[in-house]
Order: sequence, then C-alpha cells, then structure tokens
Amino acid sequence: MTPDEAQGSGIVLASYGRGVLLQSGSGLLRCTLQGRRLRPVCGDLVAWRRAAGADGPSVESIAERRNLVERIDSRGRPEPVAANIDRLAVVIAPEPAPDWFLVDRYCAAASLKDIAILLVANKQDLGLGVLAAELGVYRSLGVTCIEVACQAAQGLGELRAQLAGVTMLVGQSGVGKSSLVNALCPTAAAVTAELTRDTEGRHTTTTARWYALGDGDAIVDAPGVRDFAPPAHLVRAAERGFAEIHALSHDCRFNDCRHFGEPGCAVRAAVGDARISERRYESYRRLTRLYEELRGD
Repeated sequence: MTPDEAQGSGIVLASYGRGVLLQSGSGLLRCTLQGRRLRPVCGDLVAWRRAAGADGPSVESIAERRNLVERIDSRGRPEPVAANIDRLAVVIAPEPAPDWFLVDRYCAAASLKDIAILLVANKQDLGLGVLAAELGVYRSLGVTCIEVACQAAQGLGELRAQLAGVTMLVGQSGVGKSSLVNALCPTAAAVTAELTRDTEGRHTTTTARWYALGDGDAIVDAPGVRDFAPPAHLVRAAERGFAEIHALSHDCRFNDCRHFGEPGCAVRAAVGDARISERRYESYRRLTRLYEELRGD
C-alpha cells in the first residue's frame, strides 16, 4: 500500500444518497459508495478504502448483519432503516396525542425480528394519566415501560440503564426524541453538526442517525413518522407481530383462521371477555387488511 492509499472499517452513522458518514478508528469519515448495489444503512459495519489518486475514501463492502429493521414504502416494498439493532424504544408523550396503532406496528416490527421492545413515555411533567390505561396493556404483555421528563431531567438515569447495546428510538414527530438524544449522548451535537455541514448532509433529517453513548452502547435516532408498517416477509406476519393473538391462534377451530369472523375463533372469544385488548385486536385487523391489500387478496 502506498502512502496515498488507506483502508479500514467503520460504523455507518448516517446514509444519504450515494454517501455515508462513518465512525472509523481515526474519527469521522465521509465516504462515497463503490458500486450501485451497495446500500449501507445506519448501524452497518463496513469496509472502506481510499485508492491512490482518489478524491476520497469509498465503502467497498458491508459486513453480515445480525438483523435489519425495515418499513413498507409508498409502493409496499421493503425499505431498510437501520441494521444490527438490539432494542426498539418507542417514544410517546401526552402531546402530541399518541397514535397507539402506530405504536403497535413498531412493536410488531420488533417482534418479527426478535428485537427487544421498550416503551418510553416522555413529558412526564405534563401528566401521563391519559396514557395510563394503554401503558397498563403493554405492561401486561411484558413490555418494559419507562416514564421520563426530558426537559425536567426526570427518569433519565433509569432510562439510560435500559439502553445496553444498540437502541433505535422511534415515534411520532414532536414526542421529544431529539431532546432525549441530546440529554443522553454528550457527542450528539458534534455528530449532528457534521451531518448537516453541507447541502447533501441536510437531507439526513429523513434518515436514521447513530449516536454513541459510551461503553459500546449507542442510540439510533429514526426520523419521526405519521405511519409505519413492517414488511410482511413471514407467513401470517400480522398475527406473529401480536404475541397475545399468536399465542391463542393455536386454539382456533381452523388452522388458517384470520380471526375476523370465522366460527370457533379463540382470539375473538378472548377479545369478547377482555383477555385481549379490543384496541390491540383492531390494530391487528388493520395490519392484516393492509397486507392483504398489498398482496391483492
């Protein structure tokens, strides 16, 4: 290797167009992509190389992923969001009012990928009484729920203790995800400044961003959305995304029960006697219909 050449590896902090920002051993590194088929996303471990005479380094390959969080795009196709995630933390708040159907879809996406789920109720100082009933439903399903007030610095220590590994923050716009990132991550401002340094970087507001927390832990801040749905890669994906519905499906009279109007449906019986949340059941129905529409059923 000549003095003009260099190579190494790094973690993708953000992906934008045909470029990425990496955290490499020598610091932050802005790279282009070698070849049209490479599609690195936030959280990917990649190999880069700067050839002699090149304007800058380029990403040559992507290491094997442990998992990949995806969503459905406007045409119903899977779109990658972030890779190598240990936990999906869904952030909600009293204001704006939570879209619980959106929360369910995030939880379904985590379940389908065997990723841990954490529910973060922010803006505790505004009063979380309006959220109490639904938080109780998720707690009954074994979901860890943390109540915090970022602006008042309440509950941040308890939240930080839950963030071992790589945690992806998701939620509606306005719930305070950026404030949580800034409160938890001392390097967030520097990384954000680098991401928005030029015209291309300013488009990273629509992509996931990686922020190191220290001790090998990190936050991936996903952009706030109005809607989200996990791709239907698995058979009966909607059912598998709702653990309480999937658990009872084995007791239905028919193996192919959709849990809509079939006789002998154990799921609908459980909804009727309040063992399954009626709102969660409706959420399952909406996701099932979406998948059926995309398949043309």
